[in-house]
Amino acid sequence: MSTTPSLRELGAPAIAILAIASALTVANVYFNQALLPAVARDFGVSQGDASSIATLSQLGYALGIVLVVPLGDRSEPRSLVRILLIGVAAALAAASFAPQLAILAGLSVIICMGTCVPQIVLPLAVGLTRPERRGRVIACVQMGLVLGILLSRTLAGIGANSLGWRPIYAIAAGLMAVSAIILPIVLPRRGTAATTISYPRLLGSLWGLLRREPALRLSCLLGSALFAAFSAFWTTVPFHLGRPPFGLDLAGIGYFALWGGIGGLASLFAGGLIDRFGQDRVSAGAILLAAVSLGLVAVDSGDYVALVVGANLLSFALSAGQIANQARIFALAAEARSRLNTVYMAFTFAGGAVGSAGASILWGSYGWPGVCGFALVCIAAAAAAFARAWFSAGRAGRDQCAV
Repeated sequence: MSTTPSLRELGAPAIAILAIASALTVANVYFNQALLPAVARDFGVSQGDASSIATLSQLGYALGIVLVVPLGDRSEPRSLVRILLIGVAAALAAASFAPQLAILAGLSVIICMGTCVPQIVLPLAVGLTRPERRGRVIACVQMGLVLGILLSRTLAGIGANSLGWRPIYAIAAGLMAVSAIILPIVLPRRGTAATTISYPRLLGSLWGLLRREPALRLSCLLGSALFAAFSAFWTTVPFHLGRPPFGLDLAGIGYFALWGGIGGLASLFAGGLIDRFGQDRVSAGAILLAAVSLGLVAVDSGDYVALVVGANLLSFALSAGQIANQARIFALAAEARSRLNTVYMAFTFAGGAVGSAGASILWGSYGWPGVCGFALVCIAAAAAAFARAWFSAGRAGRDQCAV
């Protein structure tokens, strides 16, 4: 009888390939943010119109998480990943020839729906790894996600400054084609599906989890609000940096994305903070840190160093908050871990789409102060949701003691 191979048996090189593939695929959601000024000039549209690319990318990723990721419980992961990556490669190649903004926007939705591959690979890695090695494997794959988000804007900005924005899409298409060949080879073959329920029932169970689990609802609210503020900042900061007193070109904007995103790498330490202080305290700290970072970039909006510091603080706040939220939901039901993550990530990236859309609208009318104010409102919503849950939990504890 054959046995299903585990990630441990695959060895460190194969795990590294999973991390690299995660970085390359998640980059498809973010690299377009550094290209928005060039896209606006090429199509002769406003910067606000061009930023719809970032908004629809976030929305497409959220749709992919909801509609595609649950299939990982009932489909062979290697075949599913191969089909997705081939489709993404074709859509990216078509985007490099897009004749107008509307077509590029539509293709962005398709690209990012198929880019949900890391959210299929990560639960698979968790389920096939021995408990004593699970943390290191998850950390490796998550680091790939952080590096993909961090480097995609920088490399795209630098490349577009020399080549233009269209070749960046073509290069991304080639990387996805290579990933479609390599990644399925290193993924383990699963003999039997985790569930045999129908696709409609699989999707229907997502709503049931959200309805039954208050901790899941809290994590969804916190994750979506924090990511809305994060997306509002990163969608419009290229426009802010392109204006006086900065006047940066695409390469300069790409370098800012690198310097401003290094704080996200500190997410490796968030797990230790959660073990020591608990996820609720880390969530509270992430909300406070995000508010401080946005206040800094709002007050010193013309200071490059202040923008870099604020961007790093915001990046770390988002990473720490997300890890705390996932620690909260993964403690609910091990048998539903993938679907819990599906619900959480869908809300998170839908929040990112709202943040990008809101910031785009406010940028056109109120500029950078309007964007910062909107992002702070998102953080205030997260603080209100957390406070309500905290007081409710305290009241329930007091009532139980009284009984």
